[in-house]
Amino acid sequence: MKTNSHIPSPDALLAFDALARLGSFTAAAEAIGCAKSRISQLVKDLERELGTVLVLRNTRRVALTEAGRRLACHAAQLRSMLDKVRPDIEEAQGALGGPLRVSSTASFAQYLLGPLLGELAARHPALEVELVADNRLQDPVEAGLDFCLRTRNVHDERLVAKSIGFVWEELFAAPAYLEQAGIPQTPEELLKHRLLHNSYSESGLDWRLEKEGQFVSVTIRPTLLCDQYAVIANAACAGQGIGLLPQYVVRQHLARGELSPVLPGWRSSSWPVFLVYPYRQPMPKKYEAFLQFVIPRLRGVLGHG
Repeated sequence: MKTNSHIPSPDALLAFDALARLGSFTAAAEAIGCAKSRISQLVKDLERELGTVLVLRNTRRVALTEAGRRLACHAAQLRSMLDKVRPDIEEAQGALGGPLRVSSTASFAQYLLGPLLGELAARHPALEVELVADNRLQDPVEAGLDFCLRTRNVHDERLVAKSIGFVWEELFAAPAYLEQAGIPQTPEELLKHRLLHNSYSESGLDWRLEKEGQFVSVTIRPTLLCDQYAVIANAACAGQGIGLLPQYVVRQHLARGELSPVLPGWRSSSWPVFLVYPYRQPMPKKYEAFLQFVIPRLRGVLGHG
């Protein structure tokens, strides 16, 4: 007898399951919602694909062969599995739990998202929150991320980019450093000081500052270069020099008196911050909870341009 390696059609297996349970082509057709001839054809297709007789037909009843009885068990398992699909998906859609993967730059992770996500996880213990700190621009679809907080908006129809606010940098130093080295009165006087610089900056070694319509570019020779704001902030707190830092990084240091503003009013140009995520409609409940919790709190910290 000829064997066939093709996987049987799910439609044919479901039709055969209905026939095996109800014992009638007519009843099987009514249960599935199709013509009686369609059930007959699907069963014939199964018999041809499997290379065996599954059903013994006569005018009064339908009987299953031994092969048919064995196949009926598999077909019933398929129906049982498919019956669970919709409730399982609906449960996942409505559940406030499960994995939640979020990505941001290292400084956003440390100063903004880390504390917020910790609070969110405490409110919803069933959530499994993962925060990925990466300064590289990431595609949430390719990286398997639910949300990305970043400073660049990628125009992609697969993604939603929600504006969160703006970031800019200002100058700060430890009070002890300023007492010892003096307080600069103009941007040009910064060159007389030890300067701490974020090497991730797109402006290279230029500090481009503006104040009330005035623009100044100062090419610096930093005493410390690092691509992490936390390192620059800690060095400034330790009295190592003047750093150009975002407000969200220094707010706790300012509150504790560890840093003081330098050249108040002078700042870098601002750049926008976006929360980027794959388009989903309807949105799962855990994503709605994340957005409702995180967005207003981030906007309360970040500036408005």
